[in-house]
Amino acid sequence: MRFRRGGTGRSGKVDVAGVERAFRLALAALLDDDLDRAEQALAAVVQQDSTQVEIYLALGQLYRRRGEIGRAIRVHQNLLLRSDLDSDPRERALRGLARDFKKGGFLQRAISAFEELRDRRPRDPEALAALARLRADMRDFDGAFAAQRRLVRATRQDGREAEARLFFEQSEALAAEGKSDAARRALGKCLRCDPAMAVAWFRLGELEAERGKHKKALAAWRKALAGDRRSAARIYPRLETAWAALGRAREFEAQLRAELAERPDDVEARLALARTLAARGEADAALAELESVFERAPDRLDAHAARARILLGEGRDAEATKALAELLDVLERQGALVAREDLT
Repeated sequence: MRFRRGGTGRSGKVDVAGVERAFRLALAALLDDDLDRAEQALAAVVQQDSTQVEIYLALGQLYRRRGEIGRAIRVHQNLLLRSDLDSDPRERALRGLARDFKKGGFLQRAISAFEELRDRRPRDPEALAALARLRADMRDFDGAFAAQRRLVRATRQDGREAEARLFFEQSEALAAEGKSDAARRALGKCLRCDPAMAVAWFRLGELEAERGKHKKALAAWRKALAGDRRSAARIYPRLETAWAALGRAREFEAQLRAELAERPDDVEARLALARTLAARGEADAALAELESVFERAPDRLDAHAARARILLGEGRDAEATKALAELLDVLERQGALVAREDLT
């Protein structure tokens, strides 16, 4: 590593060998994950020679990594106050300061620093990406979209997925403000950018259901389910409600059976079918579906609870007692039943 001779220590000469040795010691300490020793190695140099900008920059990074944001900020601000700082180290100090503010949660100050960096380097990917994220966090979505689109032009990458996430966040913010129509429009833009975004389809279904558009809600939730089977547990109850609101409750059962014919090991669909049958009074059919669930997922708590509830509702007390005992066994295996020490 080479250093510019921009100043001297007490001896009147720059101790390049000493600086390089400090960096080697600091690197070795970092590899050992010993941040304190790395700081000591670097600080020893600047105590002898305050002109070593590279050392200060390294210390700023080290402080930020250690979570000492205030110290990192002071290092970078002090560097930026120096009149003898060349363009490259000044830019690096500014970048470090922007990162400090961002990590410390000082959003507006981070935005200002990254904007200054962007003004110096209009196509800087880090600055543009940070501004898109920070503007969104500040609920300034116009600014976020502007930064995101500049980033796409600068990097020539496909920005549709990132823009979809911004539209989704904008929709959530609008919904929280009670602006449901605007939230739906934002979701529409989101899904045009990324038609496979399951969570956006899920939220669109909720917004459609809120205004009584159950057919549209049903269509959105089915797309959400197709895009992310892991969300089945929360989507199936909504599908059931939507079918019922349309006066076509039996079609929910038909949908579940069709999915089980295609995916027999779909535990969520089978559990949903068991609940549907139980609600209709078909206890034995529901219990049979639950047994199929246990074959695939023996410790599903919700399935054990559903079985006990059905048996209690049917007045089959002996079987219900056995089912409850099995439920307790599962709870115990999962650590839910832990003896508590008497703290009095």
